Amino acid sequence: MQQLLEQCGDVQAFRRATDAEGKAMSFGVAQFADPESAWKAATCLSKRRVGGQDIKVLMEENTEAFILKWKASQKAVFRVSTDDELEWELERKAVSCKAMLDAKLEELFGSADTSSAKQRRRELREREEKRVERSKKRKAWREAEFLQELERVEASERLLREAERKRDDADREKEDQELQEKQRKEMKLGKVEGEHGVRTLNVTQLVDNRALMEMVHKVQEEPREELFTMKIDTAYLRNERIMERKLRPWLERKTDLYMGGQTSDLVELIIRRVNGAVQPDPLIAELERFLDEYAEPLVERLWRMLALELMQSGMMLPSVVKRQKKEEIKEEKLL
Repeated sequence: MQQLLEQCGDVQAFRRATDAEGKAMSFGVAQFADPESAWKAATCLSKRRVGGQDIKVLMEENTEAFILKWKASQKAVFRVSTDDELEWELERKAVSCKAMLDAKLEELFGSADTSSAKQRRRELREREEKRVERSKKRKAWREAEFLQELERVEASERLLREAERKRDDADREKEDQELQEKQRKEMKLGKVEGEHGVRTLNVTQLVDNRALMEMVHKVQEEPREELFTMKIDTAYLRNERIMERKLRPWLERKTDLYMGGQTSDLVELIIRRVNGAVQPDPLIAELERFLDEYAEPLVERLWRMLALELMQSGMMLPSVVKRQKKEEIKEEKLL
């Protein structure tokens, strides 16, 4: 019996009871070194048939309390949260212990109990297969729930992106209409006042408005590949505080919309990178960690707004520079 108990864990002491005449009785007392060994003995050794008799394992109240505390601590060890999941993990410990007991019984008593041992092993295999099947079903259910939630989130994000694109298009169209309407009013006012001799048309203002409209159209028509090769005059941006005074409000609105809340730190990061002469592609790669697919359209729109500001300081678009270089090369060849 002591050899069987040792298959369950560290046995500190085992004493078989004797009667008044010193004859061994059919029960004894065992002391284990830890709660796990006592649990294995109660779980794996109880109700086994040895020598034609069933083994019955009884525990003291203190031992049961220690085993309950040990089971509670095993949740953290196996990283599980429910009692069912804990039982599945403990079954694995019990399977290995029962296999060791079967081997020791066969060693002690020979193959007399081979059929019953095979029956027990078959039952254990079936229980393990059922446990694995339950685990697979639970995993499949969790994956299905995750996919449903992911699909819902992606659909919501697609709707938000589509709504944002529509708002951007509407904003551009409204800006163009307002600018055109302003030019028409100024031209009409200038013509009326000129006819009545009150004051002459402010020709300089009209010319500036037309030039601004032409620059806006040129920037919008500039290909993305050409636009991203534009050399940014960081000294002009810093001296005129273009990013801080003109583009910060727009950046704050966009990042707040994409991130779902105030993100002043991200706006500061973008301003520092632009003032530090960062290239568009590395900036897109850096912002994708926060904005995902919104990073690229945000940077492209930002670069077009920068191009418009720099054109007003005398800078030419990359496509215009290339065209001029080609014309110069043709003239040199003709000469």
